Amino acid sequence: MQSTSLLPSLQSLEQKLQQNQLVFTLGDASSITGKPLHETKEVMTRLIEKYNCSLQITEKGDLIYNFGPNLTQRGEQTWAEWWFGVKNTAWTIFAYMLKVGIAIMLVVYFTLFIVILIAIILAAMSSGDGDGGGDSIGDVIGGIFKGIFDWNTSTTNIHYVVDNQGYNYREYDSKGSHIPNKEGKSFTASVYDFVLGPNRIKITREDNQKEVIAFLRKNKGIITRPEIMGLAGWRGKEADNFFSEIVAKFNGEAEISENAVLYGDFHELIRTKSGVKDETKIIWYWDEYEAEYKLTGNKLWTNVGIFFMNLFNLCFSLVFLAAEDSLLFIGLGLIPFVFSALFFIVPIFRWIDIIPKRGKRRIENVRKRLMKAIFQTSENEVSLDKLQGIVNQNLQSEPKLDASKIQYMMQELILDLQGEIVFDNNGKIAYKFVQFQTDRKESQILRDKKEDANNLGKIIFDSN
Repeated sequence: MQSTSLLPSLQSLEQKLQQNQLVFTLGDASSITGKPLHETKEVMTRLIEKYNCSLQITEKGDLIYNFGPNLTQRGEQTWAEWWFGVKNTAWTIFAYMLKVGIAIMLVVYFTLFIVILIAIILAAMSSGDGDGGGDSIGDVIGGIFKGIFDWNTSTTNIHYVVDNQGYNYREYDSKGSHIPNKEGKSFTASVYDFVLGPNRIKITREDNQKEVIAFLRKNKGIITRPEIMGLAGWRGKEADNFFSEIVAKFNGEAEISENAVLYGDFHELIRTKSGVKDETKIIWYWDEYEAEYKLTGNKLWTNVGIFFMNLFNLCFSLVFLAAEDSLLFIGLGLIPFVFSALFFIVPIFRWIDIIPKRGKRRIENVRKRLMKAIFQTSENEVSLDKLQGIVNQNLQSEPKLDASKIQYMMQELILDLQGEIVFDNNGKIAYKFVQFQTDRKESQILRDKKEDANNLGKIIFDSN
């Protein structure tokens, strides 16, 4: 809750922001509010909690609050983000309705199959071939029905797989068969994944926040911009905005070191007395390759079986589309035809959609490898040849990167790392990361100077 004494100052600065005065020093803000610097700093913290803001440092060590070319609230969606949300919501509703329809269709055809199964069983019993062993028919039927209405096709368990390019990534385990003593992926889960695709592991903004908190609690509450980029892989402006966001959310302090390095000090966040162990794993951006965009996640022959099963349904429904009886036309013609057609149409559109996503994924995985290589060196300047050597050493299954691919990717990455492209003494391309490496080294110096924050001292007052 905001202090009422700070409210007039907050309103004064917010009015300036709305008048497009979007860049302040702390002194600028204090001159507007007429309040002492420590109070004005608290007001600025409230503002960067509400609005997107980048914290910047000048070459003379001054802290700049930059609210961007246009004032935007945190969480405020752009048109592209709004449209993505609309499409995502529409897809979720459509997928749910389609799963309901698929379940109904499976039940209808399942009933027909049961009739055939009973006929086969009766024939077997009459011939005296039954030995009374195996699972009961009821267990098998119950397992099939359970599978039909179990719409979540994966578990929360995770395993690692390697794609055809050699990148190792995480993937959810598929739901097993509900039929007793039958191993492998459930056939009904395969049907749903054939149409709608398997669940894919995604990393959310909240996941990144938890990881940053875990990092802070293990590193004396100190963090710098390169470390934020290393944990979440944020691009330049994203990293700056995320830095200011966590400063505001978790009561941190944006400080400038003696060597003019901007860092976050989260003294209160890391104070602990409970002894509760933080189980959040700290996984660096480059140690977690992007998950593959799979069309179905099924085995080839499973897809072939589903394809021909649905093709049969589609062809069978065409016969009844010519029926004069309205019940036959709708019940056995139109409805099965629509759902059977969607079985083929939806995967085709998903395939078109994931083609560019697969390309972006490949680029992102290359970016991860280059980030790792840059973090593995402490030099301010690295030649293209040396960078290629670092990124291609100790490979497990990943493909080697040639110089042209590295050079292309570094055109974007060099901007995020606040570096520059230069030529070394031999006239060859090199990459300079003076500020980036300075920030990295400074973070360790700051931690070495800071005392252990977990030592709260003795309790000197107890309300009991």
